[in-house]
Amino acid sequence: MEMTTNIKRRTLVVSVATTIGLCMTSAPFAQSAADKYPEKPIRIIVPFAAGGPVDTFARVISQKMQEHWGQPVLVELRPGASTLIGTTALARSPADGYTLIISVSNHTTNPAMRSTMPYDTLKDFQPISLMARTPIVAYANPGFEANNLTELVALAKRKPNVISFGSAGTGSMTHLTAELMKQKTGIDIQHVVYKGGTPALLDTMAGHIPMTFATVGQAWEQYKNRKVKPLGISSEKRYPSMPDIPTFKEQGIDVVTTEWLGLLAPAGTPPDIVEKLNTEIRRIVGLPGLGDRLSAMELVSSTPEELDVFIRSEMDRWAPLIRQLGIKVD
Repeated sequence: MEMTTNIKRRTLVVSVATTIGLCMTSAPFAQSAADKYPEKPIRIIVPFAAGGPVDTFARVISQKMQEHWGQPVLVELRPGASTLIGTTALARSPADGYTLIISVSNHTTNPAMRSTMPYDTLKDFQPISLMARTPIVAYANPGFEANNLTELVALAKRKPNVISFGSAGTGSMTHLTAELMKQKTGIDIQHVVYKGGTPALLDTMAGHIPMTFATVGQAWEQYKNRKVKPLGISSEKRYPSMPDIPTFKEQGIDVVTTEWLGLLAPAGTPPDIVEKLNTEIRRIVGLPGLGDRLSAMELVSSTPEELDVFIRSEMDRWAPLIRQLGIKVD
């Protein structure tokens, strides 16, 4: 009886020791995914064509990530379908932190404009961090009769359905800012649909259309070289890099809008990798002098949870206006 008891005790001791040993042995492996990340190249999808502000921003960020982590960080352009092509590619990628996307406002407005979506905007992605934001500017040809939004509204009321404007495309934040301004002022100006902000800007400078709505960065050089004139900016207060431009609100139009850039990963990305990416974005946007290279944008960061809340709030904000205007792209 005593021998049996001793065997049981020894078995218990061995069992406990083995369990502790396994736990101690497995602990480093449980941490290894984040500890070793990244151990191969990272792809950052940009859902726009080359040369635009998002592409430029992505290349600056990827360079800083590559310098810090010692792994290639590649920018992959996947333009088209109001960012749907690039975003679909991300949704179908492995959730391992090696494929990311820089999303913009289209991510939150696309669902309201389409009867079907190739992915679930809220369920198929893991927010990492907000990275930048920029207001919208109403830019006009230098020869346009109006010199500010007050004069534009007066002119449009004298000449309804005559003035036209461009934007980055149907349902873009530049387009929706113009539509919100129309709603607030009761004017009727006509949207000319372009496949991107650059052709709309070029036609504005050439005088084919009198004005366009664009982000600060989309026409930054043209503004500095006086090839377009700004009528108003959609920031809450005057924008630091364009302090001479009065806001919409200053001119009696209650419109405040923001284009934003956020980093997303596929849903299911390990939380420790999400945290590591978030920490890296916070480090990069806080680097001294980085804002000088990206002066057309306000560099910011957020927690993954804050970006998730922001995305949901933007969807709730714009869906009613999109439905009211009957904007559909399919």
